[in-house]
Amino acid sequence: MSRKLNVVVTGSIGNVSKPLVETLVRNGHKVVVITSKEDRRADIEGLGATAAVGKLEDVEFLKETFKNTDAVYLMIPPNYETTDIVAASSNIARNYSQAVTHNNVKRVVNLSTWGVHEGGVFRHARKVEEILNDLPQDVAITHLRPTSFYNNLYH
Repeated sequence: MSRKLNVVVTGSIGNVSKPLVETLVRNGHKVVVITSKEDRRADIEGLGATAAVGKLEDVEFLKETFKNTDAVYLMIPPNYETTDIVAASSNIARNYSQAVTHNNVKRVVNLSTWGVHEGGVFRHARKVEEILNDLPQDVAITHLRPTSFYNNLYH
């Protein structure tokens, strides 16, 4: 039997994170899901996960949530209110980095995007990868670079 992990999932239970949470729980892992909305708590707990309600911009919240965590799944949620997506994304990435380092998390999976190597309209994702790539050497990091998620077309 494989080792059961303590995993933190960002992205609440949207089109990408919800199937991940369901799979992790089904496989016996202890999952904490970060959400910014209190009204998502019951839905998260209904999946067998624990809800952590707070803001990704709050580094102390992230440090507390990442305690005793083996692995984290990170994403930068859309921010339609900012005029500087690079700065907003970089701030969250720095918070993630501090929380991972503070808690000695050893496994990071970051949802990035295709074309990040080009910069341009993807410069915010490139900056996030650069920040996370500066994590300590003993942290294993994977950047997922999908082109799109077809299940988003159904909503």
